[in-house]
Formats: sequence, structure tokens, C-alpha cells
Amino acid sequence: MPNTYLIFAVSLIVLIFSANLLLKFVEKFSSKIKISPLIIGATLIAIGTSLPETFVAISAIYQKAVDISFGDIIGSNIANICLILGIGITLFPVRIGTRKTQKNNILLAILTVFFAVMFFIPQDIRKIVGAVLIVFYVVFIIIEIFWGKIGRLKEDKKSLSRMERCRGNPFAYLIGIGASMVGLILSSKYLVESAISISKFIGVREEVIGLSLIAVGTSLPELATTIASGIRKDWKLLYGDIQGSNIYNLSIIGALLFMFGGSGYQIDIFSIIFMVAITFSIIILSHKYEGTHIPRLYGLIYLAVYIFYLFRIYKI
Repeated sequence: MPNTYLIFAVSLIVLIFSANLLLKFVEKFSSKIKISPLIIGATLIAIGTSLPETFVAISAIYQKAVDISFGDIIGSNIANICLILGIGITLFPVRIGTRKTQKNNILLAILTVFFAVMFFIPQDIRKIVGAVLIVFYVVFIIIEIFWGKIGRLKEDKKSLSRMERCRGNPFAYLIGIGASMVGLILSSKYLVESAISISKFIGVREEVIGLSLIAVGTSLPELATTIASGIRKDWKLLYGDIQGSNIYNLSIIGALLFMFGGSGYQIDIFSIIFMVAITFSIIILSHKYEGTHIPRLYGLIYLAVYIFYLFRIYKI
């Protein structure tokens, strides 16, 4: 059993390292084309930092352990807001945008409700309706690109002027992206296998492991992005990454699980309701402080709420 814990720890470290490495290579590509920081955060960086959840989902489907992956994306969305954004708000004066941020909040609210409702409809219908989530994400990307072009000429003009074009070798970046992908695939496979063994050994449901341990682990890339963005005072990138990651988790990963995850999985209803409540709380908060900074007290509140959540799911 000690070897299982070691495999879990090493897999998690490799998973996080591979995701961060991939993110760096993706950012180097994106720097060649000047795009709004919010759009970069909500699309490229959000996808990059959510790749651990993606490969965990693929591995979970292959190993018929979708409870872990469902728990992972629900737990990751909760961790992204309560833990990651909570830390960001506590450490930095996070400024909320007035246009694209608020529009993305509307998309996130619609998707969150749609995802939650999916668990209350017959399982055979979920597979068909799951495809709608993929369509939603494609539409989201198109809308983001459209808003990005508009913002380039208006509200993002100042921040875009500070971006530097990358002069590196694109072929080297492609090799780096490929190597990072291999690291993600292999580490996610062993992470899921070891998580199943650990959950059985300590008598904890696989879903709870996904909601907590794996969710926090796969959210660490977002934490790294949050701290880096905060240090650079790029608040749009910080908040945009959280928005985009949660949207990606619920749409693309959710669609994969609903369509190919089979049946018989059981998800904690409390966690689903909690995720919806937390999502709407940050949407309301960002609307209240539109165009200004979120008081740091709210960051501490979110961190306290996350501690309560962990106590609740483990029934301590």
C-alpha cells in the first residue's frame, strides 16, 4: 500500500508539472497574436490549466471509474472559486471588468444550471443531451473571439500595448507541447489507478476522493496562474482563467462523461447544489463590484467556506 501512495504523489506531481509546462508553451504561441488578456485567460490558459481534468476524465472512462472524474470536475469548480480565487482575492486587489467579464458570467450561470439539471434526468437521455454541452463550448469560443476583436480596439487597448511578441522557434514549442501531452496522459492514468486503490483501502467513496484530493491537485495549475497573474497585476487574466476553466470543465469534460461514461455512477447531490450556489455567489459578487476591486474579506470568507465544504463531504 505505501507504493500506491507514492505512485499517487508522483503522478500528481508529474501531472501538475506537465500541465504547467504545456501552459508555458501555449502562452508562447499565443503571444505571437495580441489578444485580450481576458480572452486568453478564458480560452487558451483555461484549456491549458484544465487539461489535467481532461486526461483524468479520459482515464476514468477507460477504467470505468467516472465517479472520480465527475467528482473531480465538480470539486475543481468549487476549488477554483473558493480556494484558488479565494487566495487570489485575499492576496491581490482583484479588479472586475465591466463588459466581457459580466457577459461570461451569464454564460457560466446558464451552463452551471444546465449541467446540474443533467443529473436529474434519465440516464439514457443524458448521453444525447450531453452533445449540447460540446455545442455550447464551440459557441462560447466563437463568442470569445468576437468579443476579443472588439475589445482589442477599445477596453483592452492599453493592456495589449504592454504585450511582447515571442521570437522563439515554433517547432521547439511543438515538441514541448507534444512532450507535455505525453506526461499528462501517463500521469493521469496512474493517478486514477492509485486513487481507486486508496479510496478502497481507507473506505472512502471514489467520488469523495475526486471531489477533494484529485480536485485540489488538478486545480493547482489554476493556482499557479492566479499567483503569476496577481504578481503581474493582470486581473483580467486571473479572473478569466477561473471563468474559462469552470466553463470548460462543465462543457467539454461534462460532455465526455455524460456521453461515454456509461451508467450507474452516483454523485453527491450536496456537492452539485454547493457548486451551483458558489458559482452564483461569485457572479453576484463580481456584478456588485463591477469596475472596481473585490474586498479582500471575501477571499477569507471563500477560504472558510471551502474548509466547511471539506469537513462536510468527509463528514468529520
